[in-house]
Amino acid sequence: MIENLTADTSYLAQMMITRRAALLLAVCALAGCARAEGSTLETQTVSETQTSVVEEEPPIETIPADIDPDSIEPIISYVDALNIALTGDLFALRDAALPSCGCLQIADRLAEIFPSQTLIGGHYQLKYIHLLSDSPEIKEFEVLVHRSDIEKIDKQSRKSVVWSESEITTIFIVKKVGGVWELSDTR
Repeated sequence: MIENLTADTSYLAQMMITRRAALLLAVCALAGCARAEGSTLETQTVSETQTSVVEEEPPIETIPADIDPDSIEPIISYVDALNIALTGDLFALRDAALPSCGCLQIADRLAEIFPSQTLIGGHYQLKYIHLLSDSPEIKEFEVLVHRSDIEKIDKQSRKSVVWSESEITTIFIVKKVGGVWELSDTR
């Protein structure tokens, strides 16, 4: 009986080691594939990863507590869509605002870039939102967005240019359209 228990325990330990080894190999293989595709993935410890995630979230006090949270949602969606657009998928960006919004000009510029160039790395991060003008149907917010470095690589020549990080302050105008807040313009 004890021999069977020892054999079962040994078998389970072997299975756990085998699973962990397979998982480790899969992670290494995926990281290698990502690097081969131009990923800027860097090795980080768990504590570094958790710290960077916490630092990327905008502080709670930057979102005004006295306004309708639905009116801020179009701005947050737009910044999220900018990050998606860096991958070449412009659908979310074009859908993030009314068609006449000046904030969609970046989608046109990115559409011109992607046939001949690739963007590597980079992200947009919402830093603060400040209410400037408040009415029941239209609101204006001063918004600070941080853009990290982005590397632009020409697909034929393989030459690269780095767009340096920048802090972008913009006035976002949201208005109610059919009872729903929409990003309508920027200045």
